[in-house]
Amino acid sequence: MTSIKFNPIVAATKYIYLDMDDVLNTCTPAALHYVGCPVDPEDVSCHRPEWGYDITKAANLLHPTKIFTESTFWQSIGRDFWANVPKSAECDWLLETCAGLVGRERVCILTAPTLDPDCLAGKLEWIQWFMPKWIHRQYLIGPRKHHCAQRGALLIDDSDKNIEAFEKHGGTGILMPRPWNHLYDLPSAWFVAGRLGVQPPAREAA
Repeated sequence: MTSIKFNPIVAATKYIYLDMDDVLNTCTPAALHYVGCPVDPEDVSCHRPEWGYDITKAANLLHPTKIFTESTFWQSIGRDFWANVPKSAECDWLLETCAGLVGRERVCILTAPTLDPDCLAGKLEWIQWFMPKWIHRQYLIGPRKHHCAQRGALLIDDSDKNIEAFEKHGGTGILMPRPWNHLYDLPSAWFVAGRLGVQPPAREAA
């Protein structure tokens, strides 16, 4: 059971929005693996902080033979990829924790597909295949996540820009530490748990 301490962020929160890619799943290492880079598709640490958000640069440095442009990289990603990205290590804990804080009916997945319609279809399949049934109809699609920002709304995302925009428009944000953002040197679940005022999962509580 989730242990909850008083926290001003949580006390003011009515809705929690969870980013899909690289928060609930391991999109970045999985995409690198999918295009042929010799990396573990579940290990976000394969991406070095100095590469920032440039996944094409990461692919070109990691792949033994191919050179990608941004266009050719994303064109090589098919619907089967989006439907089968591994869940992140934090996913189940994060869903349970957020549901415990605000109730299942007030937790929603946010995700921004590429311009390829197969990406959108694959993401919907991912929700149906990997997420619990209670959240299957609780998702919103689109890159403008700050449109959901308001007082009482909390976004958990791995993008510095998304968090900044969400807070600028009146919401509250928690940045999920990942190698490509400015919190790259912090344990992910430990940091998010601290911001939420809850216990981190057992593997990070020690």
